[in-house]
Amino acid sequence: MTIVRGLVLFLFCLFSQAHASEPVIQWLMSDLAPFRVLSGPAQGQGSSDLMEKMLMAQLPQYQHRSRFVSFERREVLHGDASALYCSFGILSTPKRQQQMYVSLPASVVMPLTLVTAEGSQLDQELLVQQKPNVDLQQLIKRQLHFGLLESGRAYSPLIELARTIPGGLLGTQSSTDQNPVDLLVAGRVDYLLEYPHRISFLLNYSKHPTAKLRFYLLAGDQNYQTTHVACSKHPDAPKLIAKINQQLLSLWRNPTYQETMLSWHDEKSKSSLQQYMQQVQSQLYNPSAAAVSD
Repeated sequence: MTIVRGLVLFLFCLFSQAHASEPVIQWLMSDLAPFRVLSGPAQGQGSSDLMEKMLMAQLPQYQHRSRFVSFERREVLHGDASALYCSFGILSTPKRQQQMYVSLPASVVMPLTLVTAEGSQLDQELLVQQKPNVDLQQLIKRQLHFGLLESGRAYSPLIELARTIPGGLLGTQSSTDQNPVDLLVAGRVDYLLEYPHRISFLLNYSKHPTAKLRFYLLAGDQNYQTTHVACSKHPDAPKLIAKINQQLLSLWRNPTYQETMLSWHDEKSKSSLQQYMQQVQSQLYNPSAAAVSD
């Protein structure tokens, strides 16, 4: 009996040591519904929530731990190489490519739009102009209308450039402090720059869910984009990213993964996104582009 107990204890210790030595991925989650829904009736049902879970299931050799952080804190941790800090579904920027490892495309997103409250002064001005797209830089240079962005996030080059215009009335605020749609409807800001389906989600959870909003495309910023998995430059990160890339190539062929990517969008947006998804897939599975990671 003593020998058996000793053997069981020995095997348990070996298993515990092996389990403890497995790399731990710290998945960083920031509130960005409907990509990431951290509270309410749809908690955990965001597109990134579900796609991330599918990716985790394909990486059973790793331990997975989730951690909620602000956008600002996420950027700081991505520069910390002491642990495997990873995020699912973020834009790839030159700065991020320098401070972290970035995967192949994990998803696609629509371009941001300029959103006004119907009937507002800015809305009426844009309607009178009868232009299909809004020149954001010219709008900001006029210094007449106050715009709002989500703080701590990365944006397209056009928007990042607009943020540097001297005297520009383009502020930032966290949506966890106050729903930006409420600020728009109340007239405290004149426009928002945001993904259309995110605005629809925020509208449903605002104080004025029946308010009428209008969406305008931005001139020179109508390209769809890809999002990625990014990990801090931990010694195990290159190997992890290589494995993530393998699994993403598999997941892109999974109908459930594709349907999840399109969730929360209206039918018109889904049609446009599907066309872009086909373009991304053709690049992913083209042997000459297999090593491209945006």
